[in-house]
Amino acid sequence: MSSIWRAGIALPVATSALFVQPAQAQSANGQASANINQSVTVVKNADLEFGTFVPGTVRSVFRLNPNNGNLNQRNGDAVAIGGAPAPASFTATGTPLLRVRITSGQNRIFIVRDGGTETMRVNRFRFDGPRNRFLNAAGEATYRVGGQIRVRPNQAPGTYRGAFNVTIDYF
Repeated sequence: MSSIWRAGIALPVATSALFVQPAQAQSANGQASANINQSVTVVKNADLEFGTFVPGTVRSVFRLNPNNGNLNQRNGDAVAIGGAPAPASFTATGTPLLRVRITSGQNRIFIVRDGGTETMRVNRFRFDGPRNRFLNAAGEATYRVGGQIRVRPNQAPGTYRGAFNVTIDYF
């Protein structure tokens, strides 16, 4: 008799499984959002100025420090005779407290004598601190840029000019 009793209990459980109602589907709405930051703009505050030289008889190299504007002779016998050596300066403006990075599109340019074809090489552009910086609470960061100039032996007199570019963007 005990075997019948067990079968009777199993039958209602098995039949109740056949009548299970499906769960009701539920839905919910989600939100989508995006933030648009102000684009970074770059303004040149000052050009890179190496000063005035008297050429020597051998190639001479001078380096302008972007931190303090000091002009140091690396080698050669040309003489720096003044002018106003100074690093270039650029200010980035964008969304406050975001991180930006400065890069230079090239590490060597040639500046050309006004009215002539003679050149001098400018290279080894350096920044006054880390490339990656945070914009301040006003949304600004200023970078100073120095570099190195090569004065050739008996370099032709005149004013030499050229351009280099920097890019500052969010990082």
